[in-house]
Amino acid sequence: MMIIRKVNPRVIMYVMITCTYIYFYYLLTDSPYLVNYLFMWLGLPLSAIYQSYRVVLLAFTGSMIINYYSFFYLHEEIFPNVVKGDFVYLVLFGVFSTAFLLTFIHMTLRLWKETKEANDKLQVIAYHDPLTGAANRLLLKKEFDQLKNTKVDSISLLFLDMNRFKYINDTYGHDVGDQLLAKVVSRVRGELKDSDLLCRLGGDEFVILLSNIDHKELEGLLARIQSSIGQPLSINNHTIQVSASIGSSYTTEVSSVDLDILIKEADEDMYMEKRKGTRGQAL
Repeated sequence: MMIIRKVNPRVIMYVMITCTYIYFYYLLTDSPYLVNYLFMWLGLPLSAIYQSYRVVLLAFTGSMIINYYSFFYLHEEIFPNVVKGDFVYLVLFGVFSTAFLLTFIHMTLRLWKETKEANDKLQVIAYHDPLTGAANRLLLKKEFDQLKNTKVDSISLLFLDMNRFKYINDTYGHDVGDQLLAKVVSRVRGELKDSDLLCRLGGDEFVILLSNIDHKELEGLLARIQSSIGQPLSINNHTIQVSASIGSSYTTEVSSVDLDILIKEADEDMYMEKRKGTRGQAL
């Protein structure tokens, strides 16, 4: 039950191995048969299940102690026809078995690490924009669906569009434009919480998915994002002043909300703000 409930798993791991060899000791003391001696050696490969070097070495120590006890104190019962000089071969068997298990664990952990790193890279490629590192539409949809199944009071979505971005590309080049987008993403992220998600829809359009936020907090966040983006950027010896138009959508009907509708509402609000120039500099 303690293993299933994961109560102090490291302590339980050592206790299990120790108790196993205590059991082998009493088993051989009570029934000093060769089959029980051979059964004792199973504790060594079974310890590799924990994928821990220390546990295998602990099992090796236990095996050597039981091995010594069996060979010299129960020699007549278990090894009646074996000379005591052959004890070295039993020790070598334990050493080689332990070396094999340690190598196996090393290779397994190395393979697991490489596999995890490869999976992490695939996750980044699958769910993030390669230029800015922001989330892509796929991750946006995934996070949105998770929010709908989570007990949140509200969901809000911001639609951000850079002003005069085509002019920046035409004037300074697309390389500068790409660097600008990456810097803008970095600045916007600095204003968000860990639970907020910044997603690049494409080009210079971004959305930000928020949850458990009220209207006052939303207005404050909008102001901070605008202030952060509005700070001059230095790229390739060019000082560039940028701004963005931001629209928002908000709902407390979390269970029935649709992502596409939220994006459409925020997009429409963004164009209204762009024309008014209140949350961004008009084109």
